[in-house]
Amino acid sequence: MEQATANKDISILFDFDGTIGDTETPAMEVAFWELAPYLPDTTPDKLDNLMPEFVRDNAGKAFEFMVETVDEERKAAGMDSVEEMFAAKSEPQNMLDAVDPHRKKFGLKSFAELRAPEGGEAATLLIQQKTETVDALSKIAQPCNGVREVLAALTAATVPFCISTTSPKPRVPASITACGLDEYFPPDKVHSGESDFDPPRFKPNPSVYLKAAETEGKEPVNCIAVEDSGSGVGSASNAGVGLTVGYVGASHIPEYKKDTHAEMLMAGGRAENGKGAEIVISDMKDLLKIIDFFAGAKTAGKLAPFDFPTAMVASMQQPVWVHGKKA
Repeated sequence: MEQATANKDISILFDFDGTIGDTETPAMEVAFWELAPYLPDTTPDKLDNLMPEFVRDNAGKAFEFMVETVDEERKAAGMDSVEEMFAAKSEPQNMLDAVDPHRKKFGLKSFAELRAPEGGEAATLLIQQKTETVDALSKIAQPCNGVREVLAALTAATVPFCISTTSPKPRVPASITACGLDEYFPPDKVHSGESDFDPPRFKPNPSVYLKAAETEGKEPVNCIAVEDSGSGVGSASNAGVGLTVGYVGASHIPEYKKDTHAEMLMAGGRAENGKGAEIVISDMKDLLKIIDFFAGAKTAGKLAPFDFPTAMVASMQQPVWVHGKKA
């Protein structure tokens, strides 16, 4: 196991879902089954095949944006909005019956239980989704592979770090607890684009990264961001973070998608300056080598773009992508 070099002059700003917590898949699955009864032009037998693509396409996005997309499709089909159908409780019964077993998998109530007089159904689907995502993740959230070792090494080396996420509170703290990572992330180390700003500022807006860096007492240029989504990379770039490391090791990115996902992270499509991740890793433990390199580069007065040593890259768990291509 690599050891990070002690350095308090830099800070590591972690996204949460899909980087610290292997939570993108369960969170997006909950989101899919929340929206499934409202999807136009589909039938119960198609839902299982639709879900994997939905998870891949929406990872890192706020549920509000997913609802907007479905509403556009419903409007084009001459249908009421998602929230109008939710309020009227007019969802097709066969769709509700198809969704119920998946709700049970996450420990959630069936629709019949939820809509009973004592069921406590939320006033809107958005509120229901947020509440039920917290409920589900508090039971099943797990950390990404290698995260515990990396956080322990950073703590031992006194390298400061925190979370910089779009996801709301209490969802992230509940997930942190389920992952067994409370010792590393007390409340003042968790920054949320949705919960810390009014109105919320979702990535690629830079606000949550600027807040995280300021709270750490660092200029953004002296920070490393660790991200798994295009919007997150854009947020870090828009904030002027010194180095953005892409990560494709979580379960929501299957092996056959790693190349295209890494290319997307490096493309910088959501960054105002077009700057993407400079390096993308598939093993979180390799982050320690990058941190040591970045600390040395900062001491030497070097700025991005960085020339990562060939030997360092070769020593990492492959695949690794550097400056737009696989190493």
